[in-house]
Order: sequence, then C-alpha cells, then structure tokens
Amino acid sequence: MTKEEAENFIYKCLVDNESKKNPKEKLTRLDICDILHNDFEIPRSTAYRYYKDSFNLYKWEMAKPDPSKKIKDTKDTILDSVLDEAESLLAGGDSVGYFKGIELYSKLLTRFKKQ
Repeated sequence: MTKEEAENFIYKCLVDNESKKNPKEKLTRLDICDILHNDFEIPRSTAYRYYKDSFNLYKWEMAKPDPSKKIKDTKDTILDSVLDEAESLLAGGDSVGYFKGIELYSKLLTRFKKQ
C-alpha cells in the first residue's frame, strides 16, 4: 500500500465515522493504525504519521466555512463595528454622533433581518 492509498483509506475511515451513531462502532486512531500495521504491514510509526496527515486534512475540510455562515459573520462584524463606534463617540462626549451611530445601527439591523 502506498502512502497515498493509506492516507485515502484513513480519510475514508474518518468520514465513515461521521455516519455512525454508536461511539463503539467508530474507528479510533489506534484501530485505524492497527489495521494499517496488521493488514497492510505498514510500520506503526509510519501509520501514525499517515493518520496525523489525514486527520489534519479531514479537520481542514470540515472547517471550511459555509457560505451562508460567512455572510452572517460579515453582517455581524459590520453591526459590531458600527455599535462600537457609536459607543466610543458617547464615551468621548459626542451625544449627537452617538445617536447618528445608533440610528445607522438600527437601519442596518432592520435591513439585514429582512434579507
């Protein structure tokens, strides 16, 4: 078994673990490395290294942002910055600027909720 085949096997095991409801059915790192060592005669240290590489790829793939979540996070960032700016104006004694900032915040919040 080549390195690429081993890493693909590990990645497939990690993906298959997602669909299993019972934790006892899921393959652990030790289980996967034992399979590689016993069935495919890959040295243990190499099997663990392959597992680490595949697991990092798996985590990276699972962490890819959902486009709708990214849009929501951007809206939240905009609202937070407007509110922070308004509060800093109030702390500086500029009540007129504060009320304009809150008015802008309110308009943006209403617009974002309608989308």
